[in-house]
Amino acid sequence: MKICIVGGGSAGWMTASTLIKAYPNWDITLFESDNIPTVGVGESTTQYFRLWLHFLGLKDKEWMAACDATYKLSVRFHNFHEIGDTPWQYPFGLPRGFATPDSWFFNAWKNNWSNDKFARDYYLSAACADANKLPENDQYFPLERDTGFHFDAVKFANWIRDNYAIPRGVKHIIETVDKSILNEDYDLFFDCTGWKSMLNDSEWIDYDYLPNDRAWVTRKKYTTHIEKEMVPVTDCTALSSGWVWRVPTWSRVGTGYNFSSKYQTEKEALHEFARHIKTDIDDGFRMISYKTGRKKEIWNGNVISMGLSAGFIEPLESNGLLSVHQNLLFFVKTMGDRENVTQYMRDTFNLEAGDGFDTFSSFVALHYSLTQRNDSPYWRAVSNIKYPQIGLLERCQRLFMAPSTSYVDGITFGQLDGLLAVMAGHGWNPFDNVSMNEIEFHGGVPRDAPANNIDIPDWDWYLDSLPTPYEYYKRTIYES
Repeated sequence: MKICIVGGGSAGWMTASTLIKAYPNWDITLFESDNIPTVGVGESTTQYFRLWLHFLGLKDKEWMAACDATYKLSVRFHNFHEIGDTPWQYPFGLPRGFATPDSWFFNAWKNNWSNDKFARDYYLSAACADANKLPENDQYFPLERDTGFHFDAVKFANWIRDNYAIPRGVKHIIETVDKSILNEDYDLFFDCTGWKSMLNDSEWIDYDYLPNDRAWVTRKKYTTHIEKEMVPVTDCTALSSGWVWRVPTWSRVGTGYNFSSKYQTEKEALHEFARHIKTDIDDGFRMISYKTGRKKEIWNGNVISMGLSAGFIEPLESNGLLSVHQNLLFFVKTMGDRENVTQYMRDTFNLEAGDGFDTFSSFVALHYSLTQRNDSPYWRAVSNIKYPQIGLLERCQRLFMAPSTSYVDGITFGQLDGLLAVMAGHGWNPFDNVSMNEIEFHGGVPRDAPANNIDIPDWDWYLDSLPTPYEYYKRTIYES
């Protein structure tokens, strides 16, 4: 097949690299303008980024040093539930230490545990994040399986361009093109032109229930306390009209204030952000305006959107690059080894890609809908938005209201990962006075049930033996 990719950056070069890996005999050309600035804020990934790296056959040491990359074990949230609450986490990796998530929630209600304990009790990665340690050579948490990343997205795009895509045969043409390129002799076009979505004219579906539409971004240098500042976690701190992210890469810290222009002017947001990060307002800040939503048909005719041209939710939970690598793998799975595209294939891809955006948008909305903050117009508004009953929002509601007898009958919550972490962080526990009354009515919890034999791990002895991220990087990734 003859493929045309329009647009470079992370989306364009990840697309080129994926296609040349999956289909080395395809004729692939990427057109890239030399005067289009990159957004430059996609510097944090989830652990699922590793599935894409594994598909390409890339090892950490091959690219991390060139891209200022560091490991990410978790996402930590400050002041999302209430001002001054203990930070809670969405950790990566597999849980260890005790039986099932419902056992923890049962004991949390019984013993009045704080909302931050779920992640630290259940996940080694959360304990390491709080202690600023890396679980080196841990059999339950291998770094090259369970970590996400912080990195410079521009450097990463350039690296996979020069070290992966082009050496394998992707043709790179520096040229500004317009929509007329659709008249050229290509079988498929990949639209990587960002929010302008130059090639895909499908209808745009707004996520108007998500509150934010602006972000001030900047970069900060490390101080002399770099070993303490280079933490293996993305920190998200709620302010009056949004939240601030902090992403520590090897050479600097990327940070930004994601906010709603309905509740705060750009000038007000800049001043609040600058005060929060303790810097001057003239210190290299840049404003980004964005829209949330997605294309109704991400694969429309012979045009497939990737990256921002396909959709955008907001920076919370690092979903920008997530949609790129997920949709690329969806495409390869849909295409298989077939040469002729059918409408059924387009519909199959659109179903999966569209559901991915919709489900993740509901996951992001969950961080706002469960809040108890009412200290500003913004937080009062986000707690009263009528969110659509889709995806994880609905699952959270149904889980919270599920009959308690299901627990007694041995039906567990399962490994719902982020949903349970966010529920616990916001203090939503399916076990309460009503639930316990129902359980007692049906005979109570059996003595040999996991909930009565829960074993909370003591990580301290183990954490003391682990290196800090900075120590580990100097010895391995950045040893030169």
